[in-house]
Amino acid sequence: MSNANDVAAFRRWLPMPALPSSNQRPASSPDQARERFAELLATDDGIGEATRAKLFEPEAEARATVVLWHGFTNAPSQFTLVAEALAAQGFRVLLPRMPLHGRADVLNRDLGELTVTQLLDHADACMDIAAGFPEPIWVGGLSAGATLAAWAAANRSRATRLVLAAPLIAPKATPMPLVRLFARSPRLLPNVYYWWDPRKKADLPGSPYAYPGFPTRGILPFLQISEAMFDRSVVPGHRLERVVLIANPGDFAIRRDVAKAFTEQVFFPVAETSGVANLDPELGWMHDFVDPNSPDTGTTEQVVAVFLAAFGVGSLDADGLLVPALER
Repeated sequence: MSNANDVAAFRRWLPMPALPSSNQRPASSPDQARERFAELLATDDGIGEATRAKLFEPEAEARATVVLWHGFTNAPSQFTLVAEALAAQGFRVLLPRMPLHGRADVLNRDLGELTVTQLLDHADACMDIAAGFPEPIWVGGLSAGATLAAWAAANRSRATRLVLAAPLIAPKATPMPLVRLFARSPRLLPNVYYWWDPRKKADLPGSPYAYPGFPTRGILPFLQISEAMFDRSVVPGHRLERVVLIANPGDFAIRRDVAKAFTEQVFFPVAETSGVANLDPELGWMHDFVDPNSPDTGTTEQVVAVFLAAFGVGSLDADGLLVPALER
C-alpha cells in the first residue's frame, strides 16, 4: 500500500477495538496534587532512585506544569537533567515512570505483559496530578512517551500545549498494514525478545537504566493508541494553543513520515499554532537525543533549548539547533 488513501481504506476494512474510557479524577488543589504524586510514587516500591517518578518544583510561582514522558524501555532518568534545568527556569516538571519500565533488572521480560489499559490509567493518574496546580499544563515526551503524551493532550482539556519528539507511531521499515494488523490482533505477533542491537545485545552502550531489548508485544499498546487516534475514534476534545513535532533526520528507530502524518492529521487542525521543529542534520543525533548517557545525543543545554523552542517560550531556532526556525 503505497499511498495514504490505500492505508485509510485498509483501516476502514480492519477496525480497531475501542480504547478504554478516560478515567479522570483531577486533583482539586496543589496540596491534593502532591498527595496524589505521593500515591504515584508508592507504586515505585522496589524501583531504584534514579528511575522513580519525580516532581521538580521551581522556587517561585510556576510558569507552567510540564509533564514529560520518557521513551520506550527507558526511564525517568532520561529526562532528569532536562527537568532540573526547566525547574531552574520556572517550570514545574512531572517525570512519570511508565508501567513496567525502570526496573533494576534491565534484562527482564515484563514489557511483554504491558496493556493499553495500564498505560491509559497511568496517563490519567499523571494528568490528575498536574490538574491540581493552577498553571497551564503542557505535555510532551520522546518516542513512546510522545505517543502517550498525544493521548493525554487529546483527552484532558487542561492540556494546552503538546510537543511530540519522534513519536512512536510506526517502527522503522514497518508497513502500515502490518502495524494495523498487529495492533488489532496482538497474538498474531510472536512475542520474541528483540535486542536493540543484535550484535551487542546486553552490552548495549548508553544508559545503565534502559533495557537493551524488549518482548515484541510490549510495543503494541502504544500502536493501539496511535491507531485509534488515526481512526478518529479518539479525537482531541478541545483546541490546543500549540502543537509541535520535533523531527530528527538522524532517527532510524521510527518511521518519520508516519510520525509527521499523525501529527498533521490528528493535531494540527485543532492547534492555534503548529509546526515541525527540524533538528539540524549536522548535529548527528540519534533517536534518543535526550539521555545524557546515550551516544550521539545533545547536551542538556541543547535539549532544553529544543524543548523550550517547541513549547514556544525559548529561542525559536533553539540557538541554531533547528533549521529553519519555528514560528511563535
